[in-house]
Amino acid sequence: MKKEINKWVLIRNGEVRNVFDNRKEAVKHLKQLLKQTLKDFGSQDKSDEFTYPITIPTIIIKPIEERSARLSLL
Repeated sequence: MKKEINKWVLIRNGEVRNVFDNRKEAVKHLKQLLKQTLKDFGSQDKSDEFTYPITIPTIIIKPIEERSARLSLL
């Protein structure tokens, strides 16, 4: 039996950054994020002009499954 997946979450460097209604929206956002990152690096692509390290953040997109809330310790 397949569980219903309600939402998807984007985690960047260990912090939740976005919540999406479905996987398609999450992938669309990821593509836009990657395009912007490449565009930003394009303007910094002059050799030996910049000395800071290049760091690509860890990005995880995963489903969130709803579960019933437990309001007591029993």
